[in-house]
Amino acid sequence: TKTADLTTAKILFNSILSTPDAKHMTIDIKNSYLNTPMKSFEYMRIPVSHIPADIMDLYNLHDKVHNGAVYVEIRKGMYGLPQAGRIANDRLLVHLNKHGYHQAKHTHGLFTHDTRDISFSLVVDDFGVKYIHTADAQHLIDTLDSLYEITTDWTGAKYLGLTLDWDYSARTLDISMPGYVNRALTKFQHPAPTRSQHAPHKWIEPDYGSKQQQQPTETASAAPLDSTGTHRVQSVNGTFMYYGRAVDPCILVALNEISTEQAKPTTDTRDKTDMLMDYLHT
Repeated sequence: TKTADLTTAKILFNSILSTPDAKHMTIDIKNSYLNTPMKSFEYMRIPVSHIPADIMDLYNLHDKVHNGAVYVEIRKGMYGLPQAGRIANDRLLVHLNKHGYHQAKHTHGLFTHDTRDISFSLVVDDFGVKYIHTADAQHLIDTLDSLYEITTDWTGAKYLGLTLDWDYSARTLDISMPGYVNRALTKFQHPAPTRSQHAPHKWIEPDYGSKQQQQPTETASAAPLDSTGTHRVQSVNGTFMYYGRAVDPCILVALNEISTEQAKPTTDTRDKTDMLMDYLHT
């Protein structure tokens, strides 16, 4: 399923700030994967030993047991089906197209309307909407509400795990993820540094006036990490990559350097990871 990239969403945010009177709102489709009609049915065998007795009684399944199992015909989308996301998305696109909303040819998840001054980014079932006239936003809401159960937030304060603090008077936006770093540091049991760390990675101070700048040196004694240490480095890198792209681009250089080593990390990689987390803690 084609979805909007984080970069697409952030460019849309900038477009909102750059457009006089433009505002942001969000729409969410509830249970978007469920109840999507399927052209080809699927079938599932559930052993009776896996079904609680109260469920057997509630749905009168005892007379449907065959060879110790209940056989189910699946006619609509449900969680666990690999095609559930695709058929749900296809249904949504057809519905949007009928009402004049079309996806950009070269940008996944970015939609505009044929005649209305409205656009939105779509990630699975989350809409980040740019609008100027309330009537245009209401048209999108009515379009979705005719087929789905939806929730709306006219403040546009939450999208893709981000907290958005809009100031339409000053035309500014503050993006944050409150508590994300603290929860991650607790998860990885990283203690507070003894000294504040204001740099996410090491650097070589420029030697001003010298034609030949010093190059970083590799530590020859760096030993490879065991599986536990390797998993920790990879988990830290994966956890903070989204945060770096969304909120704090200053850590991306450190994350990129760690990512190039995370397949076979060494004690040097571990030290780089710890320095990054000291910076995040600070």
